[in-house]
Amino acid sequence: MNENITLDLEQTFGELNECVIVTNPERIIVFANKAMARLLKVDREKVVGTTTKRFFADPNQFARMAELYQSPTDQRNRKAYAIDLVLEDGSTVSVEVVSAPLFDAEHNLRGILFIARDQAERKALETKLSDIALTLEDALDAISEGFALYDKDDRLVICNDNYREIYANSAPAMFPGNRFEDILRFGLNRKQYDTGGLSDDDWLQERLRRHLAGDGSVLEQNLADGRWLRISETRTRNGGIAGIRFDITELKEAQAKAENAYKNLSLMADNIVASVTEVDLDGKCVFINKTACDWFNDTADNLVGTRLRDRLPWKERETIRAVFEEATRGEKVSTEISLHFPDGILRECMMSCNPRFDDSGSVEAIVVLISDITDRKKTERTLAELYAITSTRELGHEDKIAEILRLGTEHFEVPFGIISHVIDDHYTITHAQSPNGELTPGSSFPLEDTYCLLTLRSDEPTATANASNSEFARHPCYQIFNLETYIGAPLLVDGEIHGTINFTAPEVRKRAFTPSDLQIVRQFADWVGHEIARQRDHQALMNAKINLERVASIDDLTQILNRRAFLERANTEVQRFRRTKRPFTAVMMDIDKFKQINDLYGHATGDEVLRKFADTVSSALRSVDIFGRVGGEEFCMILHNADLEDAMLVCERLRQRIIAECQLDIVKQTVTCSMGLAAVAREDLEFSTLMQKADTALYEAKSTGRNKCVTCKAPQSEHTPAV
Repeated sequence: MNENITLDLEQTFGELNECVIVTNPERIIVFANKAMARLLKVDREKVVGTTTKRFFADPNQFARMAELYQSPTDQRNRKAYAIDLVLEDGSTVSVEVVSAPLFDAEHNLRGILFIARDQAERKALETKLSDIALTLEDALDAISEGFALYDKDDRLVICNDNYREIYANSAPAMFPGNRFEDILRFGLNRKQYDTGGLSDDDWLQERLRRHLAGDGSVLEQNLADGRWLRISETRTRNGGIAGIRFDITELKEAQAKAENAYKNLSLMADNIVASVTEVDLDGKCVFINKTACDWFNDTADNLVGTRLRDRLPWKERETIRAVFEEATRGEKVSTEISLHFPDGILRECMMSCNPRFDDSGSVEAIVVLISDITDRKKTERTLAELYAITSTRELGHEDKIAEILRLGTEHFEVPFGIISHVIDDHYTITHAQSPNGELTPGSSFPLEDTYCLLTLRSDEPTATANASNSEFARHPCYQIFNLETYIGAPLLVDGEIHGTINFTAPEVRKRAFTPSDLQIVRQFADWVGHEIARQRDHQALMNAKINLERVASIDDLTQILNRRAFLERANTEVQRFRRTKRPFTAVMMDIDKFKQINDLYGHATGDEVLRKFADTVSSALRSVDIFGRVGGEEFCMILHNADLEDAMLVCERLRQRIIAECQLDIVKQTVTCSMGLAAVAREDLEFSTLMQKADTALYEAKSTGRNKCVTCKAPQSEHTPAV
């Protein structure tokens, strides 16, 4: 090379910070700038004219670089070489050398220009960066999620293998420098994504919008093969976008199952006729079913997050708090408690608090189940009281029915209770329970004007707690009597419809009637029907007994007391006399010449005389007097509270009446009667002694001419002188 070339090199590269050295085709150094001299730690003048071999730490590297001189037009001549150089002081340094061939006008090789860069710091930095990159790559490949980094121009910088596996259809397009949109289109064209019914362009634009936002928000992406990804993309400090993809297919499936299970559990919970809630350890509601919402008179949206017990009266809150605290200690607690719920209803409840534990075994929530046992408790009490009423001997028939009506009004929480008797189309109240006596037994109504018509037609218990919102509103009874609440049952007596038992109120009932209520009213109807039948049977038995007693004590022919019955009554009168000292007189009576009447006119005529005689005497006596037939034609009577003098006056009137009223046209003789009177005395311990006295007086009347009344002479004391 001539001086002009050297001068040009000096002007061009002499002061350059980069290390420059130029060799001729024989590899002799023809130029070295100041920076190169400083790197090699030699004078520039001592370098020029020497071969470059002296500076190679590895002779093999020197030999391999001969190819630069042999094929100067090859593109490989432009690649960089890493060379370890030996400096003038014996130390070594690593440099990166870039070469460029120098040609003359005829394209002959005139030399090679080398630019060398000290790689010590760069290598150290590269080593560090390489370590970091390797560590990053190892870390990225170690994580189970897909990771990708895009630069500020949205071109791929790096991604891990999981990212390529997740988007297998797009993997061929995932090379550094390719734009995110191009990668996205590549996968979209290969049907990698589930676009959810959107067109490809619309889906692409929405996905790019979310990607470029880079705000860290979570996006769930559905792939065409059914997998689900959760994507989070965030802007880096230099404007790039780092994104992580989680495969949440199993999570989504589990979530779907959980949601389905939750829906099923919620559906089950909503169909349970009990309050089901879950509360945290602060007592705040985290779940509530439909029944509980109804009881607390609000919606789930308003109730969740609040403390439900704060909506109850303070005394009940204190009880619940104690139960809740016990449950938070891990104990399952159950208790019976009465609660006034916000819907205005007092319920007797069975409350169960069940602790729910976390994975560590600590209580994290309480599941509270509250069952309404009001009906069961009321039913138990009502049935127990019904048994007490029906089994007691202290109450009579009417009292028992009245008590059942009272019990029914209390059980059903209504003011009116009625037992009716239905004959044809007439409805008659036979028994009633009302606060102020508004209902009067004996009142009648057309059956068609009563709800009981519906009960009798259905032949089973019927009920409504809100007539205006039921079929009852179309019934005439609703317009006539304005009854909103009704429960009734057919009343059967000996298998036949007798009427109904029903309980009513003009107000809407807060609680709907339950199947238990229908069974209770049926129990009332069954027992009242049984009681009416039993009372009928009892009355029939009593009537039969009376008839039997009458048959046993009444003389068939004369229809007055027979001998046995008369003597029983007479002895009772003797005992009464001994207690009260009230006098009475016994009168023996005998129809005169009765045998002659039988012989002359026959027994039929004689019987007619006896009947006439008995009728005449019976009609003349007082109700307190006693009269009976004690023999064939012999009769006896007891004149109550009458001494001999009064009795004689009565007997004389009777004797005359008999003569006037006891005659028969067929009998030619006059029918008369003889009587013997005896007053009761303290020595008469039995009626037989008094009867004997009267019979003695009768004998005297008969023997002294008949048709007369004779009194028994009191026996004279042996110390009394004869008059």
